[in-house]
Amino acid sequence: MKIVQIITELRPAGAERIVAELAKGLVVRGHKLTVISLFPLPANSGIVDELQESGVVIKSLNLTFSSLWRIFKLGKILDEIKPDIVHSHLFHAGLTVRLNSGNDDFKFFSTVHISEKRKSRQWYFLADRLSIKPFECTTAVSLAVRNYYSLKTGIPSDKIPVVYNGIIPPPHLSEHRVSALREEWGMSDCDRVIGCVGRLDWQKGFDILLDFFYAERLRFKGIKLGIVILGEGRERVKLEKTASALNSHKIKTLLPGFRADAASCIGAFDLFVMPSRYEGFGLSLAEAMSHGVPILSSAADSLPELLVSYPNGECIDFERDGATLIAEKIKELAGRTKIIYKVPYTVDNMIDGYMKLYSKDKD
Repeated sequence: MKIVQIITELRPAGAERIVAELAKGLVVRGHKLTVISLFPLPANSGIVDELQESGVVIKSLNLTFSSLWRIFKLGKILDEIKPDIVHSHLFHAGLTVRLNSGNDDFKFFSTVHISEKRKSRQWYFLADRLSIKPFECTTAVSLAVRNYYSLKTGIPSDKIPVVYNGIIPPPHLSEHRVSALREEWGMSDCDRVIGCVGRLDWQKGFDILLDFFYAERLRFKGIKLGIVILGEGRERVKLEKTASALNSHKIKTLLPGFRADAASCIGAFDLFVMPSRYEGFGLSLAEAMSHGVPILSSAADSLPELLVSYPNGECIDFERDGATLIAEKIKELAGRTKIIYKVPYTVDNMIDGYMKLYSKDKD
């Protein structure tokens, strides 16, 4: 089949990683793949390099805020490719396809990746409800996303298939590699290393976590704590201020920035924490589960759904549960050991799920 995957951009983030793994996997299965980015391709993007090396054709509409008319270039590109399947990811890509398709010459799938909670983005749901095509199949990456999207758009939940995102399980770390990473982070002498992975963004809730440790630092007196947050983003300056305050109180806190091997680094944590305000799936959570490390997650959206069968993790409400309970959970979980766990959220399972949908006859 000729399959086109369309996404807003190809920076190294969650939905973009899913598109890359899906496209590469479909090529391996013998399909012809084109990935189209609405915005210009980023320089030095590992995702772009991976796709090109895998034989995926990459195109860009080179959309900018001063050249929104370029969204209509998509129609010409699709006419040239004549795809069997067009699959959009995230709101802007889905809307762009709808604005460029007046017929059903191809099967059209749009995947909702996030339970969007920002007030300034709630118009997305109205736009989707008004523009959705009769021949379009909307999918969701978790039950939580499906139910939230159904609530916001009025589309019956039983009309929204769920295909869970998938990961390639990261390599497990040797004791030597764990020691090397802790030495690199300056945390060789820490009793417990608590880690997070994700974009430094309000959604991810890292400010909640660091503010908690600062306000409740005396609860951890006598424990040499280290906190590592791997990722980059617009909240860096704000988070660095709290990190500096924590360091002055002898809680080592480090924001090393983006690492391509962040998924593997999770194996060096005594406790993985995911304090997100909202989520759609939680790739780094699935990667932490693959390592078997103890996990403390917020109860946001899909996160309890992923953890339901994982015996080495718990959910908590970081904003509403009391400080005593949160501190006790952190201490208890950080003292646990790793387990052996086979994560069910694999790339192969994800591709199988989409292939079943792609292969269905149109309704």
